[in-house]
Amino acid sequence: MLRFLSGAVLRLAALMLMVSFAGAMLMRIAPGFTSDDQELNPTLSAQSIQAIRQARLADANIPRFYAQYLVSLAKGDFGTSSSLNQPVKELLRERLPVTLSNLAFALAIGWLLGLALAIATQVLHWRAFSFLANGLSGTFISTPAAALALIFLLLRLPPAFAAALLVFPKIYRYTENLLQQSAEMPHVLTARAKGAGPLRVLAWHVAPIALPQLIALVGVSISIGIGVLLPIEVISDVAGIGQLAWQAAEARDLPLLINLTMIVTFVTVCATLISDGAQRGFTRSEA
Repeated sequence: MLRFLSGAVLRLAALMLMVSFAGAMLMRIAPGFTSDDQELNPTLSAQSIQAIRQARLADANIPRFYAQYLVSLAKGDFGTSSSLNQPVKELLRERLPVTLSNLAFALAIGWLLGLALAIATQVLHWRAFSFLANGLSGTFISTPAAALALIFLLLRLPPAFAAALLVFPKIYRYTENLLQQSAEMPHVLTARAKGAGPLRVLAWHVAPIALPQLIALVGVSISIGIGVLLPIEVISDVAGIGQLAWQAAEARDLPLLINLTMIVTFVTVCATLISDGAQRGFTRSEA
């Protein structure tokens, strides 16, 4: 267990460093990195415009910028947003709880809908219900997050529920396939032949087999939730890190963007590592 934890911490640190550096490099090579919209302000003097350009050029050397960023990060300093002129730590303190609460809501509703439909499909064995569930999941799995967010914005519905509707199809389809495969195993067929009811078969014979894979799906669902929630926050004008990341990308705000990349990577990788650890522990306890 100690070896797994130490390896997980090392992988997490390495991934965060690589992803954040890659994000900084992509921002640097993007067109217009050294330009700024403030240069178009006719009220600014030539000296002010030159100062803005020099500030941009100071971040042009990505290796030097990244080394300085890591040194500051070790001291607890996340830097200052060049576009919003605020400490990044304060911006994250304001925006991150909003995104995390929306993510928790979206995952809870998505898992509830996905599990409920998958279990009902296995227990009822109604073709009409299965057709309806597959059609519903297929509709939302093929709907772009931005389009659904726009619909929810026009109808004035909670944006987090839109994210939940985009998460649940992945949960439903994976769970339904997993339960179906588990239900076709020999010992499950034997239990049915002996007269066990659908609920008893599901609870005592199918669920224990599927549980480790469902635990692993938790980490994947968090990554899916983040991926659909960030564009929804932008379209719905929710004051979360999705909107903050969009503003940082538009303004080519490197100090803010690199911190947001680190946070998203940290949450995603941590969720995956926790799921892997829980799955390993469950498998060993069963063995």
